[in-house]
Amino acid sequence: LLQNIQRELRDGSVSTATDDLQSFIGLWPAVEGSVQTRSPETYTRIETLMTQSASLLLSEPPRTAEAESLLIEMEQALAPYTANAAYSASDAALILLREGVEALLVLTALLAFVHRTGNASKQKWIWSGAVAGLIVSGALALVLTLAFASAEAGSTREMLEGVTGLVSVFLMFTVGAWLHSKSQTESWNRFIRDKIGIALASGNLWSLFFIAALSILREGAETTIFYIGMAPSIEPLQLLLGIGAAALLLIVLGVLLVKGIVRLPVRPFFLTATLLIYYLVVKFLGESIHSLQVAGRVPAHVPGYLPTFPRLGVYPTWETLAPQLLVLLFIVIQLVRFERKRKAGTTGLESRPA
Repeated sequence: LLQNIQRELRDGSVSTATDDLQSFIGLWPAVEGSVQTRSPETYTRIETLMTQSASLLLSEPPRTAEAESLLIEMEQALAPYTANAAYSASDAALILLREGVEALLVLTALLAFVHRTGNASKQKWIWSGAVAGLIVSGALALVLTLAFASAEAGSTREMLEGVTGLVSVFLMFTVGAWLHSKSQTESWNRFIRDKIGIALASGNLWSLFFIAALSILREGAETTIFYIGMAPSIEPLQLLLGIGAAALLLIVLGVLLVKGIVRLPVRPFFLTATLLIYYLVVKFLGESIHSLQVAGRVPAHVPGYLPTFPRLGVYPTWETLAPQLLVLLFIVIQLVRFERKRKAGTTGLESRPA
């Protein structure tokens, strides 16, 4: 397909080449799992080049020479992966661990929250959201990759990842601000006394449900697609062993995280949870915009000197990095403002006569 696109560009058929590139993007989910498992660096490189090529062809006028150069680079990068690969249980386990830990961090923060509020019985809302997200992500990935092997399928899946990611960013950002505002012991005790009963009986429970569901949906859909790409090249028993081993490790890690965070004093707990949530906000923001770029919904300008850290959600485009820097700046301002307010409140209490 990449060779055909290059040939069409040389013949001046820019419109056909653009359509075929969208077809490539649509077919990419069927093979990205194989590439990702064998080389995460190549996987990230291809997705960056893919979005940049699409942006060049859709520009006015189309920058065909630059796009063709990137397509050649993509073809050369993918050439070593055309041979059949063989995977083991350890490969299957690494995929679930890599994607599962991120979702686990969100669930851990939410579970620790309800435990610290003395409402451990309400954790069913979080688990329900996680199960719902897992079911929907698995069903969605199977439908898009197996039933609709077309350009629309891949683009739709990437667009859905981007949209759900941005929604989860908004929810997590709200939760992060709330957590930090309650990091002062006096503020937390007052909140428990006056608000927690009403809050846990109303909309906040649905907020916990949706954050858990969206976090699992994003990671779950990607994990399922990776396994679909791996399935033809691994024995079923090896696949099941890898998934089972990773699932057990994630359960053990989850228990340790929840138990450890639950025992933290109020202020360290909330500060830890706040920083964790804000980290995920920045990462999910970059990954979500990147998904929209892959889907062709957001342009990609790659100047060539921006950093690339996919594990942190940092991609070398202005469209992903600029919003992350703005959000990071806003987070820092919020943290400084809350800390100043806390210190002012503490000073006021100390100076108040007995």
